[in-house]
Amino acid sequence: MTAAGRRYVLAALPRPDLPDGPTRALFDQLHELHHRAGWPSLRDMAREVGCSHTTISAAFSEPRIPRWGLLELIVETLGGDTAWFHQLWLAASRPAENLDAPTPSRPAPAPPALPAPPRELPADVVAFTGRAGAVADLDALLARAAGAPALTIAAISGTAGVGKTALAVHWAHRVADRFPDGQLYVDLRGYGPEPPVRAAQALETFLRVLGVSGPDIPHNLPERAARYRTLLAGRRVLVLLDNAHSVEQVRDLLPGSPSCFVVVTSRDTLPALVARHGATRTNLDLLASTEAHALLRTLVGSRVQADPAAADLLAARCARLPLALRIAAELAVARPRTALADLVRELDDEPRRLDLLAAGDDDHTAVRAVFSWSLRHLTVPSALAFTLLGLHPGADLDRRAVAALTGTDPATARGLIDSLLRAHLLDEVGGGRLGRHDLLHAYAAEQAARLDERVRRAARERLLSYYLATAGSAVQVAFPGATTPADDATAPVGFGSAAAAAFGTAAAAMAWLDAERSNLLTLARIDAEGSGSFSSALSATLAPYLDARAHYHDAVVLHGLARAAAHADGDLRAEGRAHARLSTVHRRLGDYREAITHGERALAVQREIDDRPSLGATLHQLGVAYWRLGRYADAVHRIEEALTHFRSYGDHGGQAAAAYGLGIAQFQLNDYPAAQAYHERALEIFRRIGDRTGEGRTHNNIGLVAQRLGRPERARQHYGRALRIAREVGNRTGEAVALINLADLDVEAGDPAQARQRYDTALVLSRHSGYRVGQADALRGLGVVLGQLGRVTDSIDHLVNAVDLCRELGEHETQVRALLDLGDAVRRAGQPDEAAVHYRAALDRSTESGDRHAQRRAREALAALPEPAAPPGGGDPPRTPVVRVPAEDAEVT
Repeated sequence: MTAAGRRYVLAALPRPDLPDGPTRALFDQLHELHHRAGWPSLRDMAREVGCSHTTISAAFSEPRIPRWGLLELIVETLGGDTAWFHQLWLAASRPAENLDAPTPSRPAPAPPALPAPPRELPADVVAFTGRAGAVADLDALLARAAGAPALTIAAISGTAGVGKTALAVHWAHRVADRFPDGQLYVDLRGYGPEPPVRAAQALETFLRVLGVSGPDIPHNLPERAARYRTLLAGRRVLVLLDNAHSVEQVRDLLPGSPSCFVVVTSRDTLPALVARHGATRTNLDLLASTEAHALLRTLVGSRVQADPAAADLLAARCARLPLALRIAAELAVARPRTALADLVRELDDEPRRLDLLAAGDDDHTAVRAVFSWSLRHLTVPSALAFTLLGLHPGADLDRRAVAALTGTDPATARGLIDSLLRAHLLDEVGGGRLGRHDLLHAYAAEQAARLDERVRRAARERLLSYYLATAGSAVQVAFPGATTPADDATAPVGFGSAAAAAFGTAAAAMAWLDAERSNLLTLARIDAEGSGSFSSALSATLAPYLDARAHYHDAVVLHGLARAAAHADGDLRAEGRAHARLSTVHRRLGDYREAITHGERALAVQREIDDRPSLGATLHQLGVAYWRLGRYADAVHRIEEALTHFRSYGDHGGQAAAAYGLGIAQFQLNDYPAAQAYHERALEIFRRIGDRTGEGRTHNNIGLVAQRLGRPERARQHYGRALRIAREVGNRTGEAVALINLADLDVEAGDPAQARQRYDTALVLSRHSGYRVGQADALRGLGVVLGQLGRVTDSIDHLVNAVDLCRELGEHETQVRALLDLGDAVRRAGQPDEAAVHYRAALDRSTESGDRHAQRRAREALAALPEPAAPPGGGDPPRTPVVRVPAEDAEVT
């Protein structure tokens, strides 16, 4: 069925025939929300919610009120206000109207708690003048937003330099007290020198500000958007999306709750934002002549009153653009003995103009003249500093980067920066960082292109050397245990030396890395078009940071650039190490086959050139990837090799990781004494080196051994310790694993209600953190529990989804367990032939991997099945197909 066909079928689902009242209101609003979300298909909603298409269909069309846990996930997926729908659900669930309505299986969760309310607005504009009409329009729109059923969006559009950001920021500060839950801000860089900020990047920034740690940020855009909407549901938050290029850049950044208010600024009119999302547009034109005159009077003072005609001419030459007016005013203030009329004549002499509009409207072409005029009145060193800043590709930078570009010491650089700040050719953007308007950046880049090539090359080398040295210093302070080979992260040949910034604390080092990540990656992309030596060195330097902060997609790009550069240069050692880093990242993303591909390439190169310092980590990563695919013998072989290498180099962290991996592999091969010994060795080393995350993970695995050996209380102790440590260090993945393991014990102990609560929590944690194996395992556990509670169809649906997700990932262990549980479920449903199919699939996979425990369980299950009855007249017995979700609707991601 086509996507359009699926949308039509879903839209045409009948609503339950209900009388007027709270229940009908609930269903009416649910269908309306589905319509506003664009009628997503059953498959799409089932994938996001983590259940079957039949469950979703029943929630929309059956008169029975859905349980709150399911309804909450549906509303969150569709971008609705969960707090509001919870009130509708409570009203519909009151016994007075709905005697037969089921009570929710657990209390509805409160909206997620935010950390301290974010205050992300840039500083208010000094001497903001004019725009009274636009401010009044925004005030009126905010007043109408109170009690509105949907999100209110203000779209401010206009040409470059017209003051869109100034208006938005100034107004946001005026009304900030109306949004006690915070104000979010992002510069989407729609028209700057850097690539526009993708929605996924902006959501990552917002989620971090809202308290979500890096490893817990989902990896794909829909899940990030859903998490963002959940955090803002029912909150009074102002969201300012500045400098947007398109509606596509903005759409996933819109909260779902009408309690929020969004302001978007763009040079584009964004008609789709108005048509599809109901935005109210404010078109910002040039300042009126009176407003421009008033701004000059505020900034320049009495000379404007003395010569108002010259002031009006100056405003006209500046195209009545606030940015240009402020620059001209600063020059006038800096030259108090020069008449305004003389300044106007100087501006008239400029032959070239900076075009602001693609149409080339002459009324808007004075800005280049203003910029060049401003530049001519700087000292020679300051003018050169402004020009050299055109070589920096980022939207902002720190003061040491200015020193590196100009080749000056920090004190001299401070003086140059101060002069550019006074001339409004540079801005302070907070956190000690510097920025400039994109028009100024474009003009600086024009001027830099005219410099002698040797001057440009020397400045670039100083800048790259500074960034590489400082990134290395920051990583060493933030991650003192990082094992990046020093000779793989040195400055490329031909780069000058640079003094790295010093960091007193790990927090300061991490803050610098977070602030400069975009600049570093942009410089790496630019460098890759040339020699590629910087991108190769940066890949090695940033690997620990990108991994720890879960910037996996950035890591794929950077390590890919490094691999390509090393291959082009014929540098086998660098190429092998880049492949090894790519293997690690793809394993983090759950792409185990791609991880093995890169790992084996790395291993082949490293053995060819005898790169022994790198072999241990590569072998270990390969072993973990093989384990995930169920190739346990290969996993043991690789990790044992890794352990030998780690011992030869005295790498204690590597030894602990290898012992941990060997314990897992031996567990799957049913050698429980060996698994126990390896895990106890790993636990001892992790404790000695202070690795709490490794300690928690190892407790989980020691618990698995105890559970398999029939010691449930000892297993519960270790799972409990793992859970406590995971929560202490903020490891959501470890928390989900511990909850699933404890839930499995609850199932064995005959407590399905407790087990279901833990599986539910683990599923939410896994979805939010992008831990897809955890999603599959939680779905498997929920399928088992639902079967125990007599909900046969739902049980089978969950188990089918778990199997399908494991197959998509190529994950083996959970898939075998889910196949066995699915066989049990369909057998209890009276379909022994279908059960045999799933048991045999589990037997085949466990035989291939050598998992004797799963083999034994599969054989015992097959032996317990009744012999199929032959039909009258002979022939094969008939097969009764299980009622299960079609493949296209069972996909879970």
